[in-house]
Amino acid sequence: NKHVCLAIYDKYDGFGNLKGMQVEGTAEIVEPFSEEYNAAADFKKIPLAALKSLPEVMHLLKITPDCIDFLNSDFKKDGYGSRQKLIFQH
Repeated sequence: NKHVCLAIYDKYDGFGNLKGMQVEGTAEIVEPFSEEYNAAADFKKIPLAALKSLPEVMHLLKITPDCIDFLNSDFKKDGYGSRQKLIFQH
């Protein structure tokens, strides 16, 4: 099943200070040491030699989002709802 959901959030600092993001989408494994894999390692400043010396391959997941739910309590200060949703049209 390639359908995934991931969460990104700040530490809990009270109900009035919520900040987080939930992403639903499709996952694929990027081929190890392909051009895309190597570019991601370079971006993260991870030497390829270090990755090649690992006892197991470090896998890279590429997530194509279908929907993002964003929660930020600060939006209410500007008169917006604290939960915002973005749906991608593919």
